[in-house]
Amino acid sequence: MAAERITILGKTFEKTIPEAEIQEAVKNVASRIKADYEDKNPVFLVVLNGAFSFAADLLRMLDFPCEYVFTKVNSYDGLASTGKVIEHIPILEDLADRHVVVIEDIVETGYSMQFLMEVLSKKSPASAEICAFSFKPEKLLVKDLKVKYVGMQLPDDFIVGYGLDYHHQGRYLRDIYSLVNEE
Repeated sequence: MAAERITILGKTFEKTIPEAEIQEAVKNVASRIKADYEDKNPVFLVVLNGAFSFAADLLRMLDFPCEYVFTKVNSYDGLASTGKVIEHIPILEDLADRHVVVIEDIVETGYSMQFLMEVLSKKSPASAEICAFSFKPEKLLVKDLKVKYVGMQLPDDFIVGYGLDYHHQGRYLRDIYSLVNEE
């Protein structure tokens, strides 16, 4: 059984979403994606490092022909977005006339997804949609960004676990933990 409170690099986090609830959300997203794409042989574009856990669980639940490739972008440093997107692993695949679903761990400001959607548009896909395990709509700064598939809408807490990290720590946790305000 996972601890109710953990400490990562001197910060305390409290369990807020258990693994069973996470897996149920993934199952619901998989069901929606299957309904939309099972006859289209889509390409899933997995955003590393955070979406790795979600993508692995999600893709194992899909039982139809598909492909997946990886990219790596980020705009976070520590607890906050820098507002600048850095592309660490570019998208090299030919995606012309393919149905593409971007798999992301969390959408907050929307800057990383806006960047990726602009990159994808230059590759002429048949369609491109965003799938995020978690979404914080009140933090969204890119107002016209559409996230079609969402596992969970979350409050404006800083969270770790299930792929989400604090300075690269905590991604391995099966539950999601929220930062405890200790002032």
